[in-house]
Amino acid sequence: MSSPVVPQQYWRRGIVVAMLMMLLTVGVFAGALTWTVGATPTLEETIDMPAWRLERGNRFARWTMERQRSEGPAEIWDHPDAPLMVVVPIGGAEIGSPANESERFAEEGPTFQIEVLHPIAVGKYSVTRGEYASFVQSTGHTSRAVCYGYDGETELKKRSRFTWLNPGFPQTDEHPVVCVGWDDAKAYVDWLGRTTGHDYRLLSEAEWEYVARAGTPTARWWGANVEGMCSAANGADLTAKDRFTDWMVADCRDGYLFTSPVGMFQPNGFGLYDTLGNVWEWVEDCWNERYDAAGAPNGGPRLSGDCRMRLLRGGSWHSHPRYLRSATRRPDLVENGYSAYGIRVARTLKN
Repeated sequence: MSSPVVPQQYWRRGIVVAMLMMLLTVGVFAGALTWTVGATPTLEETIDMPAWRLERGNRFARWTMERQRSEGPAEIWDHPDAPLMVVVPIGGAEIGSPANESERFAEEGPTFQIEVLHPIAVGKYSVTRGEYASFVQSTGHTSRAVCYGYDGETELKKRSRFTWLNPGFPQTDEHPVVCVGWDDAKAYVDWLGRTTGHDYRLLSEAEWEYVARAGTPTARWWGANVEGMCSAANGADLTAKDRFTDWMVADCRDGYLFTSPVGMFQPNGFGLYDTLGNVWEWVEDCWNERYDAAGAPNGGPRLSGDCRMRLLRGGSWHSHPRYLRSATRRPDLVENGYSAYGIRVARTLKN
């Protein structure tokens, strides 16, 4: 028996239907994939920059009117887009950790004396997301940093969608910017210099420790022990352990699972906030395993050694209390970001 002959118009129609079904299937799959992976948000979708600039300008105007009546450390604010700065006193300090400091790391020594002989101003807070967004909007800067973060699990993983706009957890423009590499930090301070006409830069490692200690010889600016951490610093604590159940944490709660807005904890003796905790802060120096005065006269940066890696200081929201000490050092590749890496700026002042 011969097969029935299908009229041409019917098999053509069948081909069209099959093709449409295939396209529909591909479209649904692509949509599901996009929903699962998540599109990287743009600056305009994430931050209302006109509103930020208006509020920032108003805040700058109020500060300008009130600064003559302020008490405490002298402050400098050069431009509404720039960070608020604190003038730190010139002086000397012993930096690094002594051999008998509890939970120290070998690369924190030997201790040595430095003299900060040049007047400097230092960011009162870590650079905020709003401040960094102003830089990106003004310059079109594109970060090459590879950001590591937490995506529903307790281990640190690299995710292509983690960026300073989307680090894997919610932030406001008052939170410290994260997921920035050393190159991003350098581009940011260079832009500040061009915008304000002043000498903005990163702190050297020795300068960073000098201002973080604020005249204290103890492991932390608030004392030798971890007690009191939750009023002084945003580190790994019981709030974090609610989510990251395998973490070793401090026995207190600061109320912040990830980053906190800047300035929510007590300042140190120089009037600086979050020098320990919240975010690690990039400094200028190349990595050298031995921490001493060699190559860093008068607290300057060490620009020899392994310059593919730079230093971060201060610990973060993610850090075990052992890392929230003034002498703790963390090297990393310049292109590496992390959802706990941030920036604090310095400005050289004329004598």
